Amino acid sequence: MTSTPITIPVINIAPYLDGTDKQGVADLVGKACEDIGFFMIQGHNIPLNLLQQVQTEATQFFDLPLETKQETSAPFGLGYMGEGTENVAATLKEESKVQDTKESLNLTLPVRDEVWPQNPPQLNDVCKSYYESVEQLASQLMRLFALALNLEEDFFDDKVNNAFTVLRMLNYPAQDPSTVDFSTDSPTTRNAEHTDYGTLTILWSPDSRGLQARSRQGEWIDVVAPVDHFIINIGDLMMNWTNDKWISTLHRVIPHKDTLGTRRMSLPFFHNPNPDAMIECIPGCFDDASNPKKYQPILAKSHLEMKVSKALGKEEKME
Repeated sequence: MTSTPITIPVINIAPYLDGTDKQGVADLVGKACEDIGFFMIQGHNIPLNLLQQVQTEATQFFDLPLETKQETSAPFGLGYMGEGTENVAATLKEESKVQDTKESLNLTLPVRDEVWPQNPPQLNDVCKSYYESVEQLASQLMRLFALALNLEEDFFDDKVNNAFTVLRMLNYPAQDPSTVDFSTDSPTTRNAEHTDYGTLTILWSPDSRGLQARSRQGEWIDVVAPVDHFIINIGDLMMNWTNDKWISTLHRVIPHKDTLGTRRMSLPFFHNPNPDAMIECIPGCFDDASNPKKYQPILAKSHLEMKVSKALGKEEKME
């Protein structure tokens, strides 16, 4: 008897947003977070043309001379980071020496000069508009998460009302096909396997081929989303909150045979709790006798500082 292939579920969140079936959507989200920690959403109300405008502005930024891009830089991995600066594999294995083959522009609100570049001239306005839209979507997803966990819908509100968020624009330069070997079970990665750090990630890419998530059974699953869908995955602190009921899934970006020789771009939005939020097991996710708490309480800020410091190979502190 053959097993059913694992796929990434697609969830229409419109019935949650319009109030016609909030719990029905929440139940689907809860199952996805429990099964694999990844899902795709449609019906999110963020127009595709806004996403494409962000992609256009980001492309123009990454095409600038290196010295111009390097003028935008700030602590804690904000502003521009060049190729080879980041090692996300070290957030799980400190001895890892894998340097990711990507460059990034990393933005937070409010807009400030050392983080937000002045060129191209339209980038700030376009990205600020998108940032505000996806920030609202993240808040809606956190309320969905509460319902999915059989909590009051506003359970997380006071824990994320000053959330630390980062909009990243990732550019993976084109790879020479002759340098990529597809014959091995451990392919060269463009972004090494890792988990995300906080509550959730909202990812858009014009072409997500190459992204893979690892199932609970250890199988790498291709995450290929329609261009008007977002890819959602949960992070470490949400897994801590739920006592491993929900999984912060290992994922990676590898070369894809059909996209070699072209650049790859993606726009992940990272949502984290308030820096001063204490992350401890939430009601309904533990039982002292049969399912005890697996994690000690941890301050969100401390967790994020530890992860970013490992990824960048130096001590980093939130401002």
